[in-house]
Order: sequence, then C-alpha cells, then structure tokens
Amino acid sequence: MKRQNITIHGSTGTIGKNTLSVIAKASNQYKVFALSAKSKINTLFNQIKKFSPKYAVVISKEKANQLSNLCKENNLTTKILFGAESYDRVSSDSRVDCVLSGISGTSALRPTYTAIQSGKKLLLANKESLIMSGELMIKAALKSGSQIIPIDSEHNALFQILSPLFKTSKIDLRDRDEISKIILTASGGPFLNFKRKDLRHVTPDEATKHPNWEMGKKISVDSATMMNKGLEIIEASILYGIDYSKIDVLIHPQSIIHALVSFSDGSTISHLSNHDMKIPISYALSWPKRFDRKIGKQYFSSIDKLTLRQVKKREFPCLDMCIESIKIGKNAPTIINAANEVAVEYFLDHSVKFTDIPIIIKTILDRSRFVRLKNIDDVIECNKETRKLTTKLIESRWK
Repeated sequence: MKRQNITIHGSTGTIGKNTLSVIAKASNQYKVFALSAKSKINTLFNQIKKFSPKYAVVISKEKANQLSNLCKENNLTTKILFGAESYDRVSSDSRVDCVLSGISGTSALRPTYTAIQSGKKLLLANKESLIMSGELMIKAALKSGSQIIPIDSEHNALFQILSPLFKTSKIDLRDRDEISKIILTASGGPFLNFKRKDLRHVTPDEATKHPNWEMGKKISVDSATMMNKGLEIIEASILYGIDYSKIDVLIHPQSIIHALVSFSDGSTISHLSNHDMKIPISYALSWPKRFDRKIGKQYFSSIDKLTLRQVKKREFPCLDMCIESIKIGKNAPTIINAANEVAVEYFLDHSVKFTDIPIIIKTILDRSRFVRLKNIDDVIECNKETRKLTTKLIESRWK
C-alpha cells in the first residue's frame, strides 16, 4: 500500500508533536512530506533528523538560514523554505495527500484554506481558521472534494458519532430531524470552582495550568475563560450545519466524555476516551478505518465517577458572546476571534487582568460594523482591522 504524504503545520507544538508520535508508530503507512514551525528551530531540527521530510518551513529568512546551516552540518538533505507563500506551497503540493493544520491562531488561515482549495484531506486542529472564514471554507471543500476532519477532542468525538450515519466526511445536520441536540463537554479549566471576585487576581501562570490537558498558552487561557468552548459552538454550527439552539455545553471535569448526541427517540450516544490527543489524531489520520495499533489507554475501571453539570453562564460571559456572534452572523465570529486573540496576548504579558478579557471583547463587538465577508482577503482584512482596534482600545484604557 502506498504511503500517504503528510504536511504538518505547527510541528513543534503540542498537536504537531503528538501527530509525529502517531506517525512514528505507523511509518509503513505515512511519510512526512513537510514540517512547518514559527521559531522553535532546535525542536524542528531534531524532527527533521528523525523524519527526513522533503521540506521544512519557517517564517523568517534569519530562522531559515539558521536551520539550513544545522542541516548542512549534519548532512541532511531537507530543503529549508521561509515566508507565507512557502506555507501555502507545502499545503498545495501535488504530492501531498494530507495536511495537518496545527498552527495556533489566525496565521493558519492561508495554508489551511490553500489545502482545502487543493482538495487535500485536512486534519483541522486550528478552529480559528474555520471560525474566521465560516462558509467560505465549507464551500471551498465542497468544490474541491477536500475532506475536513476535526482534531480537537470534542469535534472529533462528534465526527466519530455522526460519520457512520452519513458514511462520508461531509456531515450536514440541517435536514436531519432525528438529531435533537449535540452536546460538547468542557472541563471548566483551572478556575472551575473559583468565585467570580477571586478571578480578578489570577495570574497567567495559573490560567495556563490546565487540570487535564497539555496545551499551548493561548488555548489554555481560552479554556479558563470558556472562550474555547464558545468558539467550539461556532465551529460546530459551521462544520456540521446545525443551528446554535441545538448545541449545548455541559461541565465535565474528568475530560473522559468528549461529546454526546441526543436523538429524537430519546436515545443519546456519547464518545468516551482518555484525555490523550493522540487518540483523535490517529482516528483522523486513518479515517474511514481505525488505527490498527493501540494508541491510548483505556482505564475506565479505575474511574470513581463521571459527572456532568450545567454551565453557570454568568460566570463565563465569553460563552454567551460567541452565541451572540452566531446570531449576528456576517463577520461577527471573525471579530470576536480577533479581539480575543489580542486580549489574551495582553493578559499573558501581564498588561490586563483575566477578568478584563471578556470586557475587552464585548467593547469591540459593540463598536463593530457587521458586513458579509466575500473572500479570504476580506477575512484577513477584517482580522487585521479588529486586531488594530483592540490593541488601540487596550493601550488607551488599560496601560
């Protein structure tokens, strides 16, 4: 059987490392075609040594020269590329079968959209690119035949529950009356049992210590504010064509139940697994089959209890703002995503308080003009302008 060629964007991050770990167990099935990263040159170099990709991509010429010299000193033949166009190039190359979008934030938009336009199988870990571009990305996938398979645990769980019903990666719940509700679970993050008055004083170090998952700093803060879950509601509405009123969120501190689907006859199907990102990654890689090697542990017999409870939305205003952005439509999800990114950057820099994050986002949302985005250039411009406005707001009121 021919090995699949894979491009991994964000190979030095948590998702990228876990993907390479899975591929290492099935080197007869998968070949790393290209790796990309932003600045972790030593980590990327070690990955090049182990997986011998044809290309490696970094953002700047300086980093490219640094990496190229390391490769030459060690007689490695990987070609080093740099710049935004190079990320697109390794996404669209005709030899590539599959692209993993594991870059965090909005910088993943172009290479992700390029992979879809090129008809690649897309393993989507970067929800921001889908939230920003919305229907543009779904329409591009329908046109090119690209398969979009989500990597984040909740949407991958939904995909595992729903894809057997559709027997395709293109799941559209608009006309499926038998599905009454889809439910995403949330751990509640590190501040689940904090009182609201205590959140004002939490630090970036505390906010980035997730109780269950090993994640990057930005997504860890999003988990703590529940913005991550709000963005996942937007993602589900776009990816599965389901009205936001049919999407619910439940707090599940154990992070074992990742999603549930309720049907019109009163039945509910849930997906359970250990909180290990290698499990959804392996499923996405091998879909429509399952990985023939054991990836994650199953230790349900040792679990004392599994709990589900309602979200106290007053404690997590970001959740309601995301729902509001779906109601508004147009460029509202793009705006809320960009404003959040900037607010989190300032929080991680100790320039604003944790409780300022939703205030900043709400202020920007209230001041914004909502228009339809016709193409990816419009999306990029809207993101750029929103980031500029958010930065200006913070610099004028918080510094």
